[in-house]
Amino acid sequence: MHKSPRLLGAGVHTAAPGKDYPSHAHTSWELVYYVRGRITCPVGDETYDATPGTVLLTPPHTWHAEQSRTGYANRFLQVDAATTHPWPRLCYDDTDHTLRRVFDALVRETESDDLRSLLLAELDLRLRRAVDTPPRTPAEQLVAQAEQLFEERFAAGLRIAHVAADLGVSQSGLRAAFTRLRNTSPQAALQAVRLRHALAHIRNSTLPLQAIADLTGYHSVSHLTRHIKAATGSPPGALRIADDGQQRRTAPSVKPARGSRPPQAGH
Repeated sequence: MHKSPRLLGAGVHTAAPGKDYPSHAHTSWELVYYVRGRITCPVGDETYDATPGTVLLTPPHTWHAEQSRTGYANRFLQVDAATTHPWPRLCYDDTDHTLRRVFDALVRETESDDLRSLLLAELDLRLRRAVDTPPRTPAEQLVAQAEQLFEERFAAGLRIAHVAADLGVSQSGLRAAFTRLRNTSPQAALQAVRLRHALAHIRNSTLPLQAIADLTGYHSVSHLTRHIKAATGSPPGALRIADDGQQRRTAPSVKPARGSRPPQAGH
C-alpha cells in the first residue's frame, strides 16, 4: 500500500537557449511538465528528449539535468511519495491538455491545502493510468505536440514552419503525420483553432472585430471576415445579429407576481 503523495512545492522555470540546468538530485519526487521548447534531459542512466506536452517524473535521489536546445519553459512539482510509487518515468499529455491544466492549477493554488490535495490526487490517478496506456507512436506524439503548440500560440502569428522547427522535424514530415492521423493538413488544423476562438469571441463578447482579429491571429478584419464567411456562410456581423435575435426569442417573459399591481404611470 503506497502512501498518498503530498505536495511540497510548485513553480515555473524558464531558460534561454543554451542556458542549461546543472545536474542535481532531490530527496523527493520531481514532476516536470514542459510547456515550451526542446530540451535534452539526462535522468539517471537514461536520456530523454522533451518537447511541449512531455511530462518527466524523477524519483528521489536520482541525478538529473536539463540541456536547453531552444530555450524552454516548464511547470515543476516537488512531491513527497514513496520511491516505488507506481508512476511512469515519462508520459505525454492528451489533446485536451488535461495534465497541463492540473499542473497549472497546482502552481497557481497557494491558499487552500484541501484544493491542492484534491488536485494532486487527480494528477496521481492520471499518472497511474499513464503506466497502463500503450505508448504513442512517434507520429501520434508529433501531432499531439503540434496541436498543443497551436492552442498555446495561435494568436501570435504562428507559422507551420515555426512549429516544425520547434519540434525538430521538417514541414513535409509534419504534414505527412497530420494527413495520416487527422486527414487534414497542419495549416488547416491551426486555422480551425483560430476559427474556434474567433467564433467564441464574436458570439459571446462585444469586442470590436479588429480586437478579435488581433486576439486570434488574423492579419486584419477583412482576413477574419473572409475566414468566418467561408466557414459559416455569414459575415461576423450577421452572426452577432442572429445570435442576439435568438437570445431575445428564447428569453423568458417576466410576468407580474400574482396579486401585484401593474406600475402606474407617473410613478
